[in-house]
This record gives sequence, C-alpha cells and structure tokens, in this order.
Amino acid sequence: MPLLEVVGITSTRLTFSVAFVLHTSKHENNFVWSLGRLKGLFFRVDAYPRIVVSDRDISLVNAINVVIPKDFNLLCRSHIDKNVKAKCKL
Repeated sequence: MPLLEVVGITSTRLTFSVAFVLHTSKHENNFVWSLGRLKGLFFRVDAYPRIVVSDRDISLVNAINVVIPKDFNLLCRSHIDKNVKAKCKL
C-alpha cells in the first residue's frame, strides 16, 4: 500500500510533517482525492505552493497538475542520484 507523505519546509530549511495518507493503490484518482482534501484544508484561494518536489511517479505528477496546476513540479534530487547510480555503473 503506497504512503503519500506531505512535508513542508520553513525559511530556515527545517522540514515539518503536514500529512500522511495510506492509499490502497497508486491510481491517479487516489492522489487527486488526497491532494484535493489537503488543498481544501490548508490552502487559501490565493496561496498555493509554488514548488512541489516528488519522485517520478506518473500518477502523482498527473494528480499534482490536476489539483495545483500553477506550480512547478520538480523531481527529488535523492531519487535522481539513486537512479543515476543504478543506471551508470562503471
């Protein structure tokens, strides 16, 4: 069962937990529902996150584009490093 963990970051670069959601599957509609509930609870109409960092899960990326269409979706650096090391063995 996939776990969606939502964290925030302060101006002093400390992270804090916002939400944990345990899904039954990695379908896009599950992520849309979770992000929609989060949006309804925490975001004001004029104050959305400008940057969302995620792994390369296509259903999550699509759900972010549906729920928060004006943000920049970036890939997590540790996931990129892990994939480069796995694919580029010397």
